[in-house]
Amino acid sequence: MQTILYYVQQIPNFPAKYHTLTAQLISAIVFIALLFLLAKVFTFVCNNYLSRLVKFFKAEKWFNALTEKKFFTALGIVIAAMAAIDFHPIFISENIDWITLVMEKLTGMFVLFSLSYLGFTILNTLDKLYGRNPKVPIKGVVQVCKIILFLVTVLFFISLLLGRKPLYIITGLSALAAVFSLIFKDPILGFAASIQLTMNNLIKIGDWITVDSAGADGNILDISLTSVRVQNFDMTIVSVPTYDLISKPFKNWSGMYEAKARRIQRSILIDIDTVKFLDKEMLARLKKIDLLKDYLAGKEKEITEFNAQHNVHESLLNGRHLTNLGTFRHYAEEYLKSRPYITQKDPGFTLMVRQLPPNSQGIPLEVYCFVNTTVWTDYEGLQSDIFDHLLAVLPEFGLYAYQQPSGRMLAKFVNK
Repeated sequence: MQTILYYVQQIPNFPAKYHTLTAQLISAIVFIALLFLLAKVFTFVCNNYLSRLVKFFKAEKWFNALTEKKFFTALGIVIAAMAAIDFHPIFISENIDWITLVMEKLTGMFVLFSLSYLGFTILNTLDKLYGRNPKVPIKGVVQVCKIILFLVTVLFFISLLLGRKPLYIITGLSALAAVFSLIFKDPILGFAASIQLTMNNLIKIGDWITVDSAGADGNILDISLTSVRVQNFDMTIVSVPTYDLISKPFKNWSGMYEAKARRIQRSILIDIDTVKFLDKEMLARLKKIDLLKDYLAGKEKEITEFNAQHNVHESLLNGRHLTNLGTFRHYAEEYLKSRPYITQKDPGFTLMVRQLPPNSQGIPLEVYCFVNTTVWTDYEGLQSDIFDHLLAVLPEFGLYAYQQPSGRMLAKFVNK
């Protein structure tokens, strides 16, 4: 500053009362130009030399993320901002109050925004590396940190403009707390929900979830502060509010993939009119089936002994007798056990064929088991194979599946 003032004073015929003002303006311009030059030099050094340290440690993943998010550029600007604090007293004197005040505030803003920019680049880098981590997605946490950093930056910016301490500004803004709580209602709720979802490991990127209230049934693409993006199996994308996954029920299918098994739970509706006791002819025919041979022999012996003990003769209403439905139910269970793709070693994977309460359409005979695949197409194929077989063998047991009359069936009846 003094050097510039000396040369200004040497200008001939220049009014003396403007010497200090002119020298201060020139010094401020030189100061700004120097900061611009320092920022260029330091960003060049950081991008071309300091970044090599990351490569030296073979952290290629980090190097690519830091470069893409311009971390080294931001670091160079911060170094220039730190230099601005040291150079400020050299170029800016206190001879002219308003210029000094303006330059102090500009310097302070330059330091504040450069540090804020560096903070955002660090958060963006973390989001790039771990924001979509399937195990612990931190995108929601990163977004909260960005909001906090933004609010802190705004707070210090207002503090610089007004020349007041940040605590004073906070006290003044306390009256607006209710307004801010309304403005940031969704982020606050989303932040609380994202912490619960992450800490309890309820969802992660790639999970198949079903949220009936939102029409979501597909894989999670992204978990952010306020929403979870789900790509449905029809390729549509649904945005589910993060808080809804805490306040409303949803289904996560990840346990199915971890167990490497998927459940089959489907019923065959048996026509009630076809349910009857086994006669001797049908019993003789069913004994030829390998899956029923031992079962029928054991049951026949057990029933004969029971009926003999209780003096039961010809009446079907007395004593015990085999039915075609009960025999078919046992056959279905044995058939499932004989299939190599049915999971049955673990007791947690239940295998049974059960009879549900009759309804207006017949008797539901439910197949409940697990197949050893989670691939959708394979699962559907195996499920279809099971029911193809069971439906095809029903007539062998004198049973028929319930089916509502169609126009073709009615036409045949009329023609008769």
